[in-house]
Amino acid sequence: MTRTLGQSIARFASAASAGTIPEEVRRAARMHIVDSIGVSIAGASPAEESGRAAAKLAEGWRSPDGSTMLGAGARARPELAALFNGALAQALEMDDKHGSSLARPGSTIVPAVLALGEAYGRSVGEAIASTVVGYEVMIRLGFVAAERFLERGYHTSSLLGPFGAAAAAGNLLGDGAGTIADALGICGTFASGIQEATRTGSTSKILHGGWGAHAGILAADLARSGITGPQSVFEGKFGFFETHLTPISGDLRFDLGSAGLGERWYLPETAFKPYPCCQLLHAFIDAATEIRRELETQGIAPESITGVLCRLAEPGLTLVSEPRSSKMAPATPHEARFSIYYTTAAALLRGHVGLETFSPRSLSDEGVLELAGRIEAAVDPDSDYPQHCPARLTVEADGRTFARHVPFHPGSPEAALSGADVRAKFERNTRWYSGSGAEALFDRLMAFPEEVPVSEFLGTLHPADSRLRKAS
Repeated sequence: MTRTLGQSIARFASAASAGTIPEEVRRAARMHIVDSIGVSIAGASPAEESGRAAAKLAEGWRSPDGSTMLGAGARARPELAALFNGALAQALEMDDKHGSSLARPGSTIVPAVLALGEAYGRSVGEAIASTVVGYEVMIRLGFVAAERFLERGYHTSSLLGPFGAAAAAGNLLGDGAGTIADALGICGTFASGIQEATRTGSTSKILHGGWGAHAGILAADLARSGITGPQSVFEGKFGFFETHLTPISGDLRFDLGSAGLGERWYLPETAFKPYPCCQLLHAFIDAATEIRRELETQGIAPESITGVLCRLAEPGLTLVSEPRSSKMAPATPHEARFSIYYTTAAALLRGHVGLETFSPRSLSDEGVLELAGRIEAAVDPDSDYPQHCPARLTVEADGRTFARHVPFHPGSPEAALSGADVRAKFERNTRWYSGSGAEALFDRLMAFPEEVPVSEFLGTLHPADSRLRKAS
């Protein structure tokens, strides 16, 4: 009898361990874990809207024991801590992302694994192996449908995330293949998450990573208690892919959902995001800063720019350019993070894009807004999206034309961030939290012994937060 995709994934998840995963994959997983911790702490900053909301949540959710809510000085039940940390990981759009699958595993898998690992006394080595499992499952499920979810307005974090988190949870807690398969079936009931927030500037989208982590943990708990799920959750007529993608499901590649599991590893190809905005904009930021430098060498002031054209692929183009009126003059930081007009103008005029670019004060920069209002966006018919998020940028200034084609978004395998880049990103993200000790904190986390419990690994963060010491 042929195994379903869910059963194949469950067999892989139940059997994977540190001994079956190559050392280089496990090293990469640790880097993604530490990066994800950093972006969650950044999202918890009191300077950010997400951080102020998180502080209120932490007061209501805190408990005397449980799992760490990063940057909040409190603990909560594992599933709530996972929701909290996953939402913070997506709050500033700096969580990692795999290219052609469109999966964003770091904001879902890492919060789920750390919360469960801390609560159940698992080791750092076990958490790393389970993280690999979750990444591989999310990525392969993304291969089945590629960009079709985005075309329909869904978000893969909350759609694919529960399945990856449930597989990771089952691996971490030692569940058998049958229990994990049931958990995957239950996840089909939890799969949800729409993209409308990216068009309106509202912040509910940041919940998607956390929801995936939360739902995956709940599904694993329910399966362990005896609730069963459909083994045909993926292929069935009323299964996950058909219900969410009809009528544009087309030739879904179910074979890619399990191809090479345990042999071919995609986690190391997952991109670290250098900029706190939608990944579709990253190559445009690089292109714009390159053109700005060229203008300066030619003695041309960036303020003399008269026209800008950005070309990128659909469905990403619509995501970052519509509705045009609000994208040209974003009213909220979250809206700005999904605006090709605002981010490109900021890079051209200010020469960089960072956390401060999306502060309320920066959103009122008249020079940036004036240029943003003159930027046009159009389809790039030669783009290889979603394999990459390339940029084609043309700038008119001083009667001349300046053009850049950036074929690979920064962080992709072809334009990978170095270890030093990831370390510097962690320092920027956690400076508010650990001050001058941010880089030393990164080094400690990267060197932490695998045999030590996750609770001690996360305990490394606690001395930087006196509030947690008082609460513990």
